[in-house]
Amino acid sequence: MDRWTLAQVDQWLDWVHDRHDEFDYRYIYFAYLAARAGAPRNDKITMTVELDGAVVLRAGAGDRGLWLAGDAERAQFVEHLRRRYCGDRYPSMREWEEAQHAGYLEDTQWRFGR
Repeated sequence: MDRWTLAQVDQWLDWVHDRHDEFDYRYIYFAYLAARAGAPRNDKITMTVELDGAVVLRAGAGDRGLWLAGDAERAQFVEHLRRRYCGDRYPSMREWEEAQHAGYLEDTQWRFGR
């Protein structure tokens, strides 16, 4: 299958949510950090930089990758994440990630006790 492109970013994000379930927020946040930095990365998100300056973000095994053509598309992707996840509710992606993590911990404590 072909890589996802910036035009398909919401499909890629939905795939990440479906694939990584309760840890999806971590993959989203690491994608944000990787795209913002623009440097190769191998963490929750693998980011490779191609010779032409394009980057490919992959969220684990089985991900065909989100291809961003260059710096302008990386910046658009970062801004898209801010709009989609922060909106008017969170001032930054860091605060969004912290809120998601707090929700995860609360859910875990509810399900499994303290």
